[in-house]
Formats: sequence, structure tokens, C-alpha cells
Amino acid sequence: MPERGAWRPQWVSLAEKFPATLSKSESPEVMPDGRTPEAYGIGLERPGYLYAATPSDGTVWNGIATVATPTYTPLTGTQYWRFANNRLWGWPTTGTRLYYGAYGYDSHYIIDGLGYVPCDFESSNITDVIPFGDKVAVFKADCLYIINNAGNPGDGFIAEYVAQSRGLPTASLAIGVDKTLYWVNTGGVFMTDGQQVVEVTEPIRDNLGAFASGQITSLRSDFQTRRVIGRTTSTQFIIVPGQQPSLFDYSTSGLRFTTRTMVADEGDPLLIDKVGFVYQYSAGNIATLDLDVKINDIWKTEPQFKIRPVNDNGRCEFRLQNALACRKFAIRITGMSGSLYISKIMVSVKQGGTTGYSHK
Repeated sequence: MPERGAWRPQWVSLAEKFPATLSKSESPEVMPDGRTPEAYGIGLERPGYLYAATPSDGTVWNGIATVATPTYTPLTGTQYWRFANNRLWGWPTTGTRLYYGAYGYDSHYIIDGLGYVPCDFESSNITDVIPFGDKVAVFKADCLYIINNAGNPGDGFIAEYVAQSRGLPTASLAIGVDKTLYWVNTGGVFMTDGQQVVEVTEPIRDNLGAFASGQITSLRSDFQTRRVIGRTTSTQFIIVPGQQPSLFDYSTSGLRFTTRTMVADEGDPLLIDKVGFVYQYSAGNIATLDLDVKINDIWKTEPQFKIRPVNDNGRCEFRLQNALACRKFAIRITGMSGSLYISKIMVSVKQGGTTGYSHK
């Protein structure tokens, strides 16, 4: 960025790590590139580019199906059974015991050892039981137990009380992808490998939006890419796994991408008079781009920009109508042509603070 009082403009990169993950709980003034305080409708299939896309619908997880009540069931009343790890697992709607049958029996309950696993560190009822890998998750409305040795052909199972406020009040809002379990409750999206629980939506926990159990009705996955997909009648969000999973919102129609907020060094004023884009486009003669600029904390809409490519790859620059001295600046893209792919957003910082703008 230009030094204080500099008259020569300098181009500064504002965003180039795409697709950017949501990070609503982080101040946009200190947010690094690759994160966004607000975005929806952006494409994921071409890493390194910002573009509009229709999200994947995903596939229903077939590992969640229940089975018919077995012959010789030890339970009475409403009950649920799953066949996983080559044995039956069953639980009633009221109770703290998870029952299991003998190894190798899928339609007849044959008692094995004690015949049930106590899940009674606290007294609430079991709401759902989800197998993943060689483990079994036992959910209650507010807490989670894990049976880590569920693949053992013998008995002697132990349900370990793992965490509070990590429960599953709404049954079946969970999915196993590889050997990882994901689930959604009112506090957001969580994941576990059986050893530790990770709050996937921690970067947006203060503003979950679609990433909560009250906003979706099912979880699916694109099992080839291992992405987790929250849905109602359409896709509402997608989570891309990784050491730090990425979050993408599709609950609102259209496209929006908001950059981090640029702040001059030591809070000095800055003046941005032009924006630039590095892009790919080959669908026609003209591509359009709609955007707003943030001057301090006020958003102002710019006239629609038109890009007239001379080849598939190019760079364009636009002079801003709202070129005002400010201390904070950001860009919000609100619409763009299909087949337009942006790889870099830049701004021309014409002035980085002068005596006329500051009392410093």
C-alpha cells in the first residue's frame, strides 16, 4: 500500500484465494485472503476462480437405514434397530440402554454377554444411534456417547460419554463420510472421528444461517469428493472437508461475494479510485459484473461494469463512481455473467493518507 502522502497509485490484491470460506465471526478488517464475511451461490469445481454455479444435490447415505424389528426382541413399544458391524443394535424411544445382538445375526435377536450398553452418565433418552467406520455414535438431545470398539466380534462394549451440547435432538440429521461422522443441531455442524469432536461451523457460530438443524431437513454427501450437503427441497449448504473444513452457503438464490475489508496502515485514510479483475471468459462478446463498494461502513452501488474480452484470458480495470477518501474499503459482487471466472480482484490505492485527510 502507498506510504502516507504518496501520490503515485499502487495496485493491491484484495482477493485471489477462491473459493473463499465463510467466516462471519471474524472481523473483516483482520480477515486474511481466502475467507469472506458473506457469500452465497459461488462455484466449487474450479479451485482458484470465483464464479456463479448451481450446487450439487449430493447422494442419500444408504448406511443410515433402519431394519425391521428382529424376532425375539427384548424391547417393548416403539423401538428402532440398525444392522451395523455385523450385528443388531436397538433402542427404545424411552431409555438409556443401547441393546446389541450376537455377532452375525441380522433378523433374530440372540443375546450376547450383557446384551446392552449402558448410556446413563446422565438420564436423558437416546434419540438416535449412528454407525460410522467401526464405531457407533449414541446421540441424546444434548449430548453424545461413542462406542469405539463396536467392530469387536465379542462383547464388553463401553459407551464413552464424549461431550455436552453436541447432541442430536432431531433424528437422522447425521451422515458418515469415510470414517468421519457429521451431524447438525441447533448449535451448528459438528464432526468426529471417534476421538475428538470438532465444531465445523465455529467460524460462523454467531450467525449460523442455513447451517443449523432448524434450517435443513436432511444431510447428503458427494461421496466422491467427500463433501457434506445440507438440504431441504434443495441444497442449502456445502461443507468441503479438510484440516479446517470450508463452508459455503446456497440458501439464497443468486450470487454474492464480499471481500475482506481493507484498512490503511495505522488507520490512515486511503483513496481507491479503480478496481481491476483478472478473468477468463469465452461465452460471448460481453460479460457483465455488478458490484457494491463499502466506504467505511456504508455500501454504495456502482453502475454495471461491462467486460469486452479480446481473448479467453484477460485483465480489466474500471474507474469507480464512488471514489471517496475513507478508512475502510471492501467490494461486494452481487451478480456476474455465466462462464465468467475471476481469478484475482485488485484495487488501485491512489492515496494512502495525506495531511489534508488526517489530524495525525
